[in-house]
Parts: sequence; C-alpha cells; structure tokens
Amino acid sequence: MMPNAVKGKDLGGLLRYLAGPGRANEHTDPQVVAGDLVTMAVYAGAIDVPRATELARYLDSPRQTVLRGAPVLSTSYGKARALMAEGMSRKEAFEEATKDENAWHCSLSLAPREGRLSTEKWGQIARRFMREMGYIEREDGVPDVRWTAIHHGLTKQGGDHIHIAMSVVRPDGALADMYRDRPRAQAAAGVLEHEFGLEVLASREDRSTEQATRPHERAHAMRVGAPETDREALRRRVRAAAAVAESEAEFVRALREEGLMVRPHYVTGGTEEVDGFAVRMPAQKNLETGAWEKPVWSGAGKLSKDLTLPAIRDWAGWADSEESREAALAEWNQAMTTRSGRALRPALLDQRAAIDQLTRWSAAMREIPVGDRAAWARAASQTAGLFAAASVRTETRPGPLDALSRQLARAAQLPAHQRRPHGVPGNGLRSVARMLRTAHTQSRRDETVELVIALTECLLAVADMLAATKRAETAAAMTAQAQRALTEIHMRAAGIDPNRPHTRAPGSPPWVAAAQAEAVVTRVDRAAAEAHIEDMSRTWATQQVALAGRAGAGRVDEFGHIVKRGPGYKAYRLRPAGPPVPPANSERETQRERDRRAVEAAVEAAREAEEREKALARLREGSREPGRFDPSRPLSGLQDLGYGEEAEEFETPDPESSTPKPQTSITPPPPTRGRGRGRDHGFER
Repeated sequence: MMPNAVKGKDLGGLLRYLAGPGRANEHTDPQVVAGDLVTMAVYAGAIDVPRATELARYLDSPRQTVLRGAPVLSTSYGKARALMAEGMSRKEAFEEATKDENAWHCSLSLAPREGRLSTEKWGQIARRFMREMGYIEREDGVPDVRWTAIHHGLTKQGGDHIHIAMSVVRPDGALADMYRDRPRAQAAAGVLEHEFGLEVLASREDRSTEQATRPHERAHAMRVGAPETDREALRRRVRAAAAVAESEAEFVRALREEGLMVRPHYVTGGTEEVDGFAVRMPAQKNLETGAWEKPVWSGAGKLSKDLTLPAIRDWAGWADSEESREAALAEWNQAMTTRSGRALRPALLDQRAAIDQLTRWSAAMREIPVGDRAAWARAASQTAGLFAAASVRTETRPGPLDALSRQLARAAQLPAHQRRPHGVPGNGLRSVARMLRTAHTQSRRDETVELVIALTECLLAVADMLAATKRAETAAAMTAQAQRALTEIHMRAAGIDPNRPHTRAPGSPPWVAAAQAEAVVTRVDRAAAEAHIEDMSRTWATQQVALAGRAGAGRVDEFGHIVKRGPGYKAYRLRPAGPPVPPANSERETQRERDRRAVEAAVEAAREAEEREKALARLREGSREPGRFDPSRPLSGLQDLGYGEEAEEFETPDPESSTPKPQTSITPPPPTRGRGRGRDHGFER
C-alpha cells in the first residue's frame, strides 16, 4: 500500500474533484466509505458534486466558527533559507515560504496485481489508518477531527485506492498534529499491510526507499525537452563524481565540471566546516515560450540517502587529513563561482584491466561477513557509483545502467548511527570508475558487454548478501532488474531496438539476448549455455529460410524486428523489470487452489515443451532433406516457437506497416488546468 499525503487550503475544491468525473472521466461511482460520526450518518454511500460541497462545508465548520475562517499558516524554513541564499530578503523569503494549510489529503493505493477490495474493507482500512495517525479515537480525550474517505474506482494503472480528506482544525479549535505526517503515513501503511493481508513493500520493511518522481518534475522536464527530470540527472552525476574523485576537493570540482551549481551547507556557527550540500542543474529554456525556467535546488539527501555528504565520506574512502580538509573547504568556498575548467585525468585502465579489477572486487565482496551491514552498505554504494559512472557516459536518459545503480543505492542505505569510521575496501575501483566515466564509445562490442557482465557479477554479490540477511524480496527484485537490464544491453549491443515490435521465438536474436542475460544472472555454465544458444540460433535461421517462401507468412528482419505480421504472429516489447509478484492473499485464494494451479501449470509447461521439441525435430529433418519439406504444409509448431501472447501494455503494430514507430519509455502527463484540479484547490502535487 502506498500513501501519498499532501496539505492544501481548499477542502471544497478537493471534495468536488473526488466526487466529480475526474480529469478524463476516470472516476466511477464515487462513494463515501468512512468518516466521522456525522459524515457517515448523513453522507455515507453515493456522493455527487453538490453533496460533496455540503460535506466540505461541514468538515471545515470548526475553522469557520471557532477560528472565524482564519488561515492555518505553515512556514517551510528550508525553502526560506534557499530563497535567502539566492539573494531574496529575509522578509520576502519567509512570506514566500509561508502558506495556508488548513486541509489534509492522503490517498491510499494498492498495486494493480492486488485486485479490488470491497467498500466495507476500505472503510475498515481508512478508520484504522486514521487511528494509527492519531487523528481519531485518541486515549487522551482529544476530540476527533472531521474527516471522510471516498472511493471512486481504479487509478490509470489499474490500482484500487481511496482518498482521505480532513480539516486540520479539530472541533475545539485545536490543530491536528501535522509534524512528519508523511513518514508517519508510511509507518501506518506498514501496519495496515500486515493487519489486512495486503502486499508488504520490501522497501519499507528494510527502509530502502527512494523518493518518487513528482508530476511537477516531469512537467518541468517536458517544458524544457529534457529526457529525464532534474533530480534523476543530478542523482546520476553526483554518484558518478563521488565514485571517480580521489578526494573531497576533487569531488566538488567534478560537480562543477559537469556544469552543476553547488551550494555547501556549513555547520551552524561559522563557515569552517561543511556538513552537507545542495546541487541544481543549469537554467534551461522553455521550448514553447523561450523563457528561462527557474531551476530548483535539491539537497543531497533528496537525491538518495547514500548521497549525503557524511554518507559519501563514509563509502568513498577519501583521505581525512588536515591538508585534505583545507583543500576541500577551499573548493566548497568557491563552489558558487564559475567552474574551474580542470579536466579529469585520462583513464588509467583499458577495458580488459577493468574487467579483471571488477572480478577481484566481486570476489572481495563475497569475503565480507554477512552480518557486517556497514561494510556491505559501503560496498553497495561503491558498486552503485560504478554503474552511475557508466550510465553518465553512455546513457542520454535514465536507462538500464541507471536502474541498476538505483537498485544498489537502495540496498546501500544505512542509518547514520550505524556507520563506522574505518578503512573502506575497494579503493582500487576509483580507476575503474574513471575509465567508465571517460570511456570512448568506439570500444569493441564484445568487450563492452563483458565489462557490463563483470559489473553485474558485483551486483549479484550484493543480492546474495541481501538474500542471506532475510531480505529475500529485495534480492529478488534486484536480480529481476539485473536480468531485464542485461537483456536490454545485449539487445542493443546486437543492434536490436527493444522498443520496436520483435519476436521472441527460440533462437531469434531477441531470444538470444534474453538467454545470454539469464545465463549470467542464474550463474550457469556459460560455455554450455552459449553452445545451446548457438544451436538454437542456427535452427531459427533455418526456420526463417523455410518460412520465406510461404504465402501470407509474416516477415522479420535479421535482428528479429517484426516487419510484417502474419497469422499467429504477435509482437513483444521489452518491459521494465518490477518487483516480484507476491504470494496471493490468504483471503482470496486457498492453499489447495494454489497447489492445483501449480500442478496444472507444470503439466501445461511439459506439454508445450514436448510439442516444441517435436516441431524442432520436424524442422531440422526438413532442413537436412530439402525434398521432404513442403512449404505449403502448415507448421504446427509455429505457436510453440515463440509467437505467443502479446505484452498487454503495448499496442500491436499495423500489419501493413514495415517501419513501426518506436515507443518512448516515459510519457509524462501534461500539466493540469481548470477548477478543482491540482494547484487550483491549493494542494501540492
């Protein structure tokens, strides 16, 4: 369950939106499923926009009567400090950072694979959530807030959800406690997951969370035509610079050489010690208006928990001497000036030497005691830096290497009190990181793939550690992401566009890429796997020659892209890897039903394997004796040879189109406008 809590000032606009048709008529059958005593007595059940307006007036009545409609002002001191650092006066900065927050809104969403819950179950969940947050049924006798929970159908991704809205002013005029409401909402969601048999998020269980990309960030990227949001770009560049730099001073210079603006945060009481920093991208122009978009500063902790300055100092292994501290302070002091222009030193390693170094690093990580979480966190952060360095050099937008870097960074998160100031192993990786960050793109394809495989071996060492420390779900998600990313890397190295419709027939180039990735991740005998893959590839090539003369047959090019779809041909596109599907809820599926489904699946898999082998045998025999192969005879094994079901997320290409349009991997929603939507009713997005 994912909670998303925001604060605003227009409770009426919010409720009218929740009870209305939505932005694209996606709201179906809005119903009040929970609330305080009066709300359930008067407004329970179906609700429309007029009744929502009445309900909003009731919820807001304590503020209107007791506080005479006064705003509930809240000041963001962090925003005020940032504005003052940009030159705004103290008075103007605090006025800008202060706003009315008299209403609270929190959505509770399930993953699409969890299905739909009944309105009764959602009502129980909403009441338990509000009690866990401390807004209702308190033991100290504080009156309950006035609130409601509305259910109005599925999200765009198909997940069931509800919206909770409340006034922060209690009936006696006191204010509800809004301090750290978002972390408290996450903790409350964890309690609900266990109590109601919902899917338990592994990231919340082991605190390996990462901030989600927000709509306003995607909207900014669209306006300036950027392939990624500013925060995603900053995360990659900061992690890569930390992995490359040999000292803190060089780290600051590397950030400036990337074109980033850097702002240090000094310890309170002086400017002699830096304990944090913030970064931002350079200003970019709006593609439509030509006006300069205002860049936003991001604190290092907002990028990732292992990218705060104390965390980087911990895992980067920089020297801690008086000279190094003075040099770092000098760089921090001029961080707001222009870039120094100093270039990074050229790579000291070639790819073969880097592969050997990575192999030794993977073996060294496996020697770290499983219980030494601090050492493992450092190792994971260092490995994440390697992937980030490779991503910055080779990916124009967040790609598979960046995805693996983020997986490792989540595994590397460690509370500050658990870090230990002792020597960090793996300092030899800095030369590898520098090579990855400055490598030329004209390298041999096989060496590049071998380098990525060596990096993946390091990631699998971290996954083994996670599995050994009872974090199996996180390990499974990391392994699945590694296989998906490595498949895409193999496909692109072979000239295959993963976004174009392609076949997955055994032996086809896309199948070969997936099989090679699976062999690495599952750590089978690589030589035997390559021999089997080569045999299947030859069989597929023979099949394509045989099918070329068939009337009405579909066509694929040499890379496996579908040029023309024939009967039974279905298209596939590579989909990003996600977390493993959790076991079914005990309330929805009994153990006997799961066992029966498993047996049926095993029988079906055995039958399909047998049919596939028969089809391949007929195909091989026909290719050895051309006189025995009849092109007009139906090939019964065609369906079994990979032309099967279609990926649900993607549209099938036009059968007459020979050049299908590539699909983009990120399609941010356009900024919303209009009454009752987004910022028009005062809520942050």
